[in-house]
Amino acid sequence: MKDEHSIQNLCLHTHNIFCDGKVNINTLIRSAVSQGVTQLGISSHAPLKISNKWSMDYNQLDNYYKEIADLKNIYQDEIKIFTSLEMDYIPGKTYDFDFFRNKLSLDYSIGSIHLVLHPEKDKLWFIDGDKTACIENMNRIFDGDVKHAVKSFYAQSREMITTQKPDIIGHLDKVIMNTGHLFDTSEIWYQDEIDATLEEIKNHQVIVEANTRGIYKGKWNETFPGKTILQKCFDLEIPVLISSDAHRAEELCLGYSDTRKMLKQIGYKNQQGRINSNWGNIPI
Repeated sequence: MKDEHSIQNLCLHTHNIFCDGKVNINTLIRSAVSQGVTQLGISSHAPLKISNKWSMDYNQLDNYYKEIADLKNIYQDEIKIFTSLEMDYIPGKTYDFDFFRNKLSLDYSIGSIHLVLHPEKDKLWFIDGDKTACIENMNRIFDGDVKHAVKSFYAQSREMITTQKPDIIGHLDKVIMNTGHLFDTSEIWYQDEIDATLEEIKNHQVIVEANTRGIYKGKWNETFPGKTILQKCFDLEIPVLISSDAHRAEELCLGYSDTRKMLKQIGYKNQQGRINSNWGNIPI
């Protein structure tokens, strides 16, 4: 793939008021331009078939698409804007990613797991949000078995990769944000889950984002995923992308400088960005 030859700030995972973001799309774009962002992806949480407080309402899809299309034209000489969605995968309970790809002519897709389906109970565990509530729900749904809960998260992630084929996998190991104090991530069983998931990521040519949100929100001390997993990605020649998962305009590039340094220490010279409607290498 052809290389670009200048350092660029790419913000391809962002949220806005169509979902749980705190800013409208136009304001997000104007702030991105002022911060020197060269590529901005508008990626609201896709509608779910179950009630929740953070995803887009299904009836807003057409308005979402039209607003982005109009703004692409307005800002075409200032910044590259892309239409995307962060899509959740819950077996049997979510829309196929292809449904949204076709309906909105998405430029790319982000696949993420926020809700883990218990394999036998048909109950959902929300891995995000308040830590105490998260652990209480895990204890209730998975009978206090954190190993079973976390392994279910990764099994569902692998199923998403193989069946839905996202371009980017969102915050690969975010499950540890609220559970990492309950076990040692160096344990063999956990590393086996990571290795199996990375194998599917490589086989399906999925991009791994280095998501900085946990750091700047004070909820975790590393990117999602952290340096150990990103080193494995480098060894497997899995491409990466720096992302802030911004919900506010001022969050767009938070954590980028340190993440660039970390990726360079690992050995990465490039991240993935959009070049002529395809993915290509852009220097970190």
